[in-house]
Order: sequence, then C-alpha cells, then structure tokens
Amino acid sequence: MSKKPSAVITAELNPALLGEQETASLMGAAAAVAESDSAKDEALETFARVIGTAPTFAMYTEAQKVFQAGYIQAMPGISPDALSKRTGRFFSDLLKSYGIKRPESHDPAAEKKREQREAAKAALLAKFKGVDPAKIKESIKAGYAKLGAGVPDHAEVKKAVKEAETALRLMTADETEAFNKQKAALASSIKEAVKTCTDLNKLVAALKALK
Repeated sequence: MSKKPSAVITAELNPALLGEQETASLMGAAAAVAESDSAKDEALETFARVIGTAPTFAMYTEAQKVFQAGYIQAMPGISPDALSKRTGRFFSDLLKSYGIKRPESHDPAAEKKREQREAAKAALLAKFKGVDPAKIKESIKAGYAKLGAGVPDHAEVKKAVKEAETALRLMTADETEAFNKQKAALASSIKEAVKTCTDLNKLVAALKALK
C-alpha cells in the first residue's frame, strides 16, 4: 500500500494580519494540540483571545493557516486530509465553546452558495413550522428504531431522520448558542478558581460534581 503524502503548508502566512507575537502564540498552541489533546482547551482559549468573538474573514482564514502550520511542526507526517479534518474539528469546537460567529466570505461564488443554504434552511423551517420540538425528538427516536430494525425503506427513513435533526438544530440554535456562551464563561471561571485553589478536598469534590 502506497504511503499517503505528508501535509505541507503552501499558503504563505501573513504575521502582520494577526500580529507577529500572536501568530507565534497561535502556532505554539496548535503544536501543543498535535502533541497532546490535553492541551486542547488551552489552545482554544488562546485562539479565542487572539481572534476575538467577531473576527474578519481574513483573520479567521489566517488563524486556520497558522493552526495548520503549528500542527505540522509537531506532526510533520500528517496527511493533507487528516490535517484538514483536524483543523475543521478544532475550529468547530472554537466557535461552539466561545460563541464566535463564523465570518462570511464576500466572494460571489461563496455568496451564491450561502444564499442557496439560507433558502434551504427557510424551506425546512417552513415544513416544520408549528411542530413541537418534543414531537420532532420523538420522530427522530422512532426513525433510529426503524433503521436499527432494518426496514426496507432504509434510505427514505434515514433521509427523514437527518431532515428532522437539521430542523431541530435550527429551531433550537438560539438556545444552544446561549448555553454555549454561558458554559464558556463558567468554564473560564472554573479554570481561574482551580489555579488559585490549594485545597485538594475541594478540587476532588468539584471533579466529582462535574462527573
């Protein structure tokens, strides 16, 4: 079996966009993620601090390039596909954890795709208008039960389940965003409290409560 090619950063970095010191900080954080997932939370916090909650599209894409450059430093043999997926997971977690809004490109092709996505969302929400989210959850559960039973119309059921899951996610997006913002704020407070706490019993009790 042929060896997969190693990932290489071909896009030139622009340290001036995020700041030279900040770029070095982001690259170090990305390298730490590659070396150990235990450093992921600190890396997310570092990226969130540098790009802020409303980065420009240029800043956001630059941060992704910097992440990949830093990640490759620690894992030079990673394949392009694996690097792309790891970058996607990291930035997805970044958006969710810190309530960061994904910036939009103003490229005409990107604008057209965005309009198509928005139209599809509107049509889906219209289809489920007035339906109680609890009912949607029940239908999703029932759908998975059918899939597990191996029903003949597997493809149709799977499509209906995916559609219902997407509708539910769109309908509860505001609630989910609010929860993630509160969670991020609380997580930050907990981290600061842990740093200053010297009572092991309190730390053990806090860990048990979180579990």
